[in-house]
Amino acid sequence: MAVDYDWLVLGESDAAVHSVSLAAQWGARVAWVLPPGGTDRQRLCSELALVQLQQQPSGTDLAEIWRVAQEQAENLAILRSPATLAQQGVDVIFGQGAFDCQPQLQIRLKEQHLTPRVRELRSRRYLLAPSPTPQSCGIHGIETVPHYNLNNLEPLFTQPLPGQLLIVGSDPQGMVLAQHLARLGCSVQLLLSQSQLLPQEDPQLGQLLQAHLEAAGVEVHTATPVSQVRDIDGQIWLQAGHQALETQALILAPPWGGDLSGIGLDKLPIKWYKNTLKTSPSLETSQPHLYACGSILGGYCDRPLERYEAQVVTHNGLRFRRRSLEYSTVPRAIATVPPIAAVGLTSPQAQDQFGDGFISLSVPLYQLESSQRRGLLSGFAKLLVSPSGQLLGAHSLGDGAPQWIQAIALLMRQKAPIEALAKIPPPDEDLFAAFLQLWHHHWQTTHPRQTHFQQAWFNYRRS
Repeated sequence: MAVDYDWLVLGESDAAVHSVSLAAQWGARVAWVLPPGGTDRQRLCSELALVQLQQQPSGTDLAEIWRVAQEQAENLAILRSPATLAQQGVDVIFGQGAFDCQPQLQIRLKEQHLTPRVRELRSRRYLLAPSPTPQSCGIHGIETVPHYNLNNLEPLFTQPLPGQLLIVGSDPQGMVLAQHLARLGCSVQLLLSQSQLLPQEDPQLGQLLQAHLEAAGVEVHTATPVSQVRDIDGQIWLQAGHQALETQALILAPPWGGDLSGIGLDKLPIKWYKNTLKTSPSLETSQPHLYACGSILGGYCDRPLERYEAQVVTHNGLRFRRRSLEYSTVPRAIATVPPIAAVGLTSPQAQDQFGDGFISLSVPLYQLESSQRRGLLSGFAKLLVSPSGQLLGAHSLGDGAPQWIQAIALLMRQKAPIEALAKIPPPDEDLFAAFLQLWHHHWQTTHPRQTHFQQAWFNYRRS
């Protein structure tokens, strides 16, 4: 049976935009099915507002920050708008689409017209990339209590801030928001069901982040699951572990997923849990020719990660030679103060793969001349290296962390050894020089025969 398109994308996420644009550049015939509601502009505004908060001093007007974030979102929306993509050759279709596998995999689309009609769309390959949505938090009574969530912070930014706020959830953006609100003078409590912050990252990052949050005035409660919430006389009460907590405002920060309702996945041999899907390393689902990417896979809600997955999945859907995901070389950043950044394996993951053989090189930032000159002394940088000198991962909390982590990620993609750090230009040359010094000291300690031979050579030349 003939097909209409080479690549058909269903969803309104940033990954969907990047995928259709890339496929059109390659010359494929592409369709983009946009559900009612359009692109995820509210989430983009919320992310931009958090970035503005990081860059502004205390006492900043939140309404003005939101206005600037809206302007930035409007400008970015032009670059990724349906009209712009249509000019690139993308067939943009507005309507509610649902998958059907009879007689073959296709999308039945209810187009948005005065007289609704059903249209059948067939493609060689399909991509499911819905906009990220917070997963259900599973708190009894949450539907009856007013609360904020991370994908739409406009009510929080455009109204007077309450004196007390309580944030429930382990998403990093919730921790970022907690720190910024505490800097603005709010009494903030952060509740997590996990035993530590950032459980997916290196343990040292979570410990230091908690210290910074508490220094900013945030009261952190780990291993404290919230079971129920009630509104009593205008105050919000939560049952958190064995204690009852009171607050004026509640913000939910659960993990992210995608809205999978109403798109016909129940007709396909696909299983999902809490609005997340399982895929192969090439991002293909258990339904042949159907791919998925973005927050629908679980994990962080991170735009650079979404775009990386979109690039890989578009390549696999349209080209003969497939590529597998290499999350180990994709850097991650969290906009706390100071910022957090990481790439590659964490210390527990390196321990699982190499046992006690991997080397951990850690440098406190106050020991660096560049940090002393800038007065930015808080934080650390850690590099994980295999016994042969291969870069395994890097983790940092401190000003400039996202920049130098990007450099490490580039070296890891090139599979470069640790000695390649000497070729990285300023401004981080003293940090990399410190790593190389620690590495050379470790090498000399673990290779005494070569060290003795080298020393004998120098003694011979001096004689």
